[in-house]
Amino acid sequence: MWAGMVLLSGLLAATLIRMAPGLGMDERLLDARLSAGAREAIEGRSAAERNVLGYYKDYLARVARGDLGVSLAYNRPVRDLLRERMATSVRSGAAGLGLAWLLSLAAVAALETMRRRAADRVAASAAGALMCVPAAVAALACVYAGAGAAVAIAAILAPRLFRYLRSLAAQACGAPHVVMAYAMGIPRGRMLALHVTAPVMADLAALAGVSVSMAVGAAIPAEALCDSPGVGHLLWQAALSRDVPVLVNVTLLITAVTAGANLLADAVRGMGPRVEADGQA
Repeated sequence: MWAGMVLLSGLLAATLIRMAPGLGMDERLLDARLSAGAREAIEGRSAAERNVLGYYKDYLARVARGDLGVSLAYNRPVRDLLRERMATSVRSGAAGLGLAWLLSLAAVAALETMRRRAADRVAASAAGALMCVPAAVAALACVYAGAGAAVAIAAILAPRLFRYLRSLAAQACGAPHVVMAYAMGIPRGRMLALHVTAPVMADLAALAGVSVSMAVGAAIPAEALCDSPGVGHLLWQAALSRDVPVLVNVTLLITAVTAGANLLADAVRGMGPRVEADGQA
């Protein structure tokens, strides 16, 4: 299933690229210094890539040999470009995801400790408003604030994580044994640790897996607008220049990470009890 999703996403990416306006136009042909042979080679490569099925079949055969092709925009092997930029994306994505989780968990814990309806409504309204802000706008705000791609990723993910975590905590706190424990005067810190957090660990682990795919999607506008030399920035530049080898390879990479994280989240979620809407575990 996972392999099929990855292969299908690559085929769809190659097909959509060929449906985009301007296919077959190469800026290198505008160079008057090119010889006739060089022009024929460029035009021949463009003509060969118009056949989607033929191109994708040849691409998969090259991938099986470890050859990811050569970037049309950078004139370098795609494997080298990904190797150079992968570490930057992993660092910014992990830092942004960790910061988003830290802020969301701290906000939920503070609201559960205070148990003030006014504060809960203000936090819910703020999170809802931030979720309506496009990812590109959030990234631009971080650029003007002097923050990097990691902060932009955290700003995009934190409201979404908070909404889910707040709902999960509210459902867990509505369980009968939790209400009874509050009535008996058990300290709130102990309640949150033993009777609220522990029963929803499977759901938290599942959310952690889903948040990885969310971070992958948020990294593209964050790195592109923050000018961070990661895979997201590479993908943005490849889209502008219609760099088919880079676009197909990065699409397959993103799909593999996203599908793997979602499948892992589903597996973890099925291993433990879930908190239902009525508050029962």
